[in-house]
Order: sequence, then C-alpha cells, then structure tokens
Amino acid sequence: MNYKQSSYSASNSISTDKSPRAECHLHRHQKKSNDRFNYIHYCYSVESVRNLDYLMVQEGLVENSYQLMNRAADRLLDFINRNYPRIEHITIFCGAGNNAGDGYVLARLAREQEKEPRFAVQLIAIADPDTLSGDARHAYQEWLNCGGSIDSMDNVHLQATDLIVDALIGTGLNRSLENEWYETIAAINNAPTPVLSVDIPSGLDANTGSVHGIAVKANDTVTFIAQKLGMYTAQARHYCGKIHFSTLGMDESLYSKVEHSAVLMEWADTGDKLPCRSPASHKGDLGHLLIIGSDYGMGGACRIAGEAALRTGAGLVSIATRKENVSTITSTRPELMAHGIEHADELEPLLKKANAIAIGPGLGTEQWGIALLDKVTQYLKHLPDSAPKVYCVIDADALNIMARHNVVIQNPDIIYTPHFGEACRLLKYDSERPSEDTDRFAMLRTLKAKYHGTFILKGAGTLIHLQDNIAICPYGNEGMASAGMGDCLTGIMGALLAQKLTVSDAAQVGVCLHAKAGDLAAMEGKNGMIVSDLFPKIRQILND
Repeated sequence: MNYKQSSYSASNSISTDKSPRAECHLHRHQKKSNDRFNYIHYCYSVESVRNLDYLMVQEGLVENSYQLMNRAADRLLDFINRNYPRIEHITIFCGAGNNAGDGYVLARLAREQEKEPRFAVQLIAIADPDTLSGDARHAYQEWLNCGGSIDSMDNVHLQATDLIVDALIGTGLNRSLENEWYETIAAINNAPTPVLSVDIPSGLDANTGSVHGIAVKANDTVTFIAQKLGMYTAQARHYCGKIHFSTLGMDESLYSKVEHSAVLMEWADTGDKLPCRSPASHKGDLGHLLIIGSDYGMGGACRIAGEAALRTGAGLVSIATRKENVSTITSTRPELMAHGIEHADELEPLLKKANAIAIGPGLGTEQWGIALLDKVTQYLKHLPDSAPKVYCVIDADALNIMARHNVVIQNPDIIYTPHFGEACRLLKYDSERPSEDTDRFAMLRTLKAKYHGTFILKGAGTLIHLQDNIAICPYGNEGMASAGMGDCLTGIMGALLAQKLTVSDAAQVGVCLHAKAGDLAAMEGKNGMIVSDLFPKIRQILND
C-alpha cells in the first residue's frame, strides 16, 4: 500500500495492515457500520501511548521494544523512498532517547537498503551518543557497526542536502529548549530543505500542542502507534505539516484497553448527522431561529449570523437588534426578519416564537446588551417543564458580559462558543495570550465544570467538550482569521439547533461545516478571504 500525502486539515493517513512492511494509506470518507475504524480517530496522551507500546510487546505483536523501533524506522524509510524518490542526500538529526534511536535505525536501514541508486546519509548527533541507554544505545552501536559515522553541527550544510529528518526529541518534552537544542532547531527551520519529523516535531508538546520555546516546522510528520493528543490543535497546526499515521501493526482490539483523551472528527461521519428535508416540508418544519445582538455600529454581526443561518437551512430567521440596523439588514438580505428592540421586555413575543436562540454577535457590553442577555437567561430558566425545549447559542459579547458580571447559567441546553481570549476572561486568567504552558484541553474541562452546557473552544484545531469526550476539528485554515467568522459559526449552530439537532450533534456538525466551508473558500486563496466567501460554500457542502 502506498503512502498518500494528505493535509492535516483533511483526513489522516493510516495503516490497518499488520504485516511488517505494511504502510500507511489514506483513510478518506470511510463509511463505518461498526467500530472497526474508530481507533484511527482516537487521540491519546503521551502516557497512554507508552501503555500501548508496552501492550504491543506484552501481547507478542513484537518480540521486544527494539523490534518496534526497527519497525518505525522501516516505515520512515519506506515513506522517504515513496515520497522523495529522487533524493541523493539526507541529513538526520538525532538527539536523546528513543526518538534518536529511530533516527539511528533509519540511518542504518538507509545505508543497507538494496534500492538503487542509494542516497547518502549524514547523521548529526546533538546529544553525546555515549550517554544513550537502552534501545537508543543499541541503535547507535548498530549504526557504527555498519560503518556509519557521527558528524557535528560544524560539518552540516543544510543547503546542500535534499531532506532533513528530525529525530531530536520525542513526545516526552516538558521544558523549554535552550542552547544547542534551540540553535539546532533554528538552523533546521531556516534551511530551504523539506523536513520530515519522526513521531512529532521536536519542541512541540504532544499533550497540548503548545511550543516549548521553539519547535521544528515540518513539512511532514510520520507518527506511530496512536494519534497524539496535541498534534491537531493550537500551535501544532503550524508545525506538524502533513500528518501521516502508522499503527506499526498494533492490533485494533488493544486500543480499547487504553483510555483515549479525545476524538478526531471526520466530516464523512459528522455530516451524516445533518437534518434531512421531506419533499412535503414547509418553512415551519425547519425551525425558527432568533438572533439577538448588534448594538450601535455593529449591525454587520447579526447580518452575517443571519445569512449563515439561512444558508444552513433554517426555515425562519428573526433578528432582534437596534432600530438603526433594521433597514440595513433587510435591504441587503430581505429574507431576514429584523426587529428594532430598545428595551428587553420587547423581546418577549420574539422569544415565544423561536425554538432556538443565538445571542452575542455585536451585542456590546453596555446596559442594552446586559439587559437582553438577562432577559434570555430568565426566559430559559423559567420555561415550563411541559413546554418544548428551546436551545441557545451564547457567543461573543454575551460571553464577555458573563465574564465581567460573573454570570453562571448552568443550563445543559446551551452551546457556548468562546475563542481563547473569551475563555480566559470566563476563567479569570491573568493573561489572554497562549503560552508554552497553555493546555486548551484543561481549559475546556474547567469551563465545562463551571458553566455546564456544551463548550466549543474556537481556534486552530477547535475543541468541543461533549458528554464523555473532547472532539477535535481537523479542518479550517489561517485564511479564516478575519472579522465575522465567529458570527458565521453562531448562525450555523443556531440554524442546526432550530432544525432540532441535539446540542451535541449541532456542535459537531456546526464546527465541521464552518471549517470545511473555509477550506473550500481557501482553494481560491487564503489571503483576503472574508466571511461572505463561506456562504456559497456552506450551501454547496449541504447539497453535496
């Protein structure tokens, strides 16, 4: 089976063949009638991956851990041969630990392979090889035994090599990199040469996706045994490049013996949750969403959310906003029903007509916005048990009001959609900037525990806290870092709730639909992308 390259924002590469020479193939849009392929979408902590390594030996899938190291190096060599068939020279950077061991074994296998013409191998050791122990030391000795040599940074010429292999640091890093480690990674990143990282880019935290001072910026990362928790979110999206995954022959049944920490979403499965229309349906069957927001000077926010909701299939969309915004909204999108609201009590008849509410886009944090949010929370709180449930999305300034005034709603029928800064305000953090210690997964769990509901932590590799899992969205791109994208997501999510998707399904479908639409728009260029570029893509995806 061939390696096939695939963007980290698309499906992952996988291996399901158990033979030693089996390699990764692209798993794309695989319809699953059972749990056979679910392990591919599980993401594990560093500790859990170590337990899986141990299970492979314990269950006899490999004779020992050194055989597992050889299998990983074999996969790496096969990847290089298939994806870089014309290279003449590679430079392998080895550090300490088993990641370095993978690099030493790769160097030996490349030197000994029968493929012609062979490529030359230069091995650069950053850590003193004499300090290596265990399997890594064994790998080093075998490299020397086959006639290999060790070079230092003084002898490296990265402009003259065809491929750089990063085998410096594995998944165990938990501190900032300094001195020769920092300088080596900086040199790799400044080189004009493609970079392949072994298991994870060096300097990247495998549990959180944050960077410890500096990290290798890889073109490709081949990761083994299991998907690493931090590789699809936060700064990892900038450093991992295209991620390729090989199980190294792990038996599927063993994955269930180790607890996973998150699930990597795939549109082929998530999209199946989209509502289906009957040929006899009318607009009343497709839900009525009420969007509340847009204080003075921010009329565009609700306009964006409103059109996103319509394009996502909501039958009716009403907007409660300042009177000054009504004519602008209805003149540019007459399908939206805009109502001028000056006092919170004027919301009452609109709330009673809606089966889903979205509040926050452009709401502002002054008294008008505060009163409207209070009206919505009181309305939801006092709904009779006999009344149909009304679901709600809380975003943007509604979150800022909650943070500023210590509002805690604790309603399971609410979806909250903070970005990193809004999440920090809700949690009363001192800083609203991510650092090398930032753990977005921990933030999400803390938000869930405090506020209940379903939390979506937006950003690169958006996270969703579901009832028993954290889900990671692998789609989306940097072109979506522009005004109004959050308002668009709010409208999408509100429309799905109005069409009676469960809170959990609406969160997953909404996040993936939004990101996939952004990826389609990016095919026309990421620079200069604006939120309205997503509207036709949303419709296209829904009708695909």
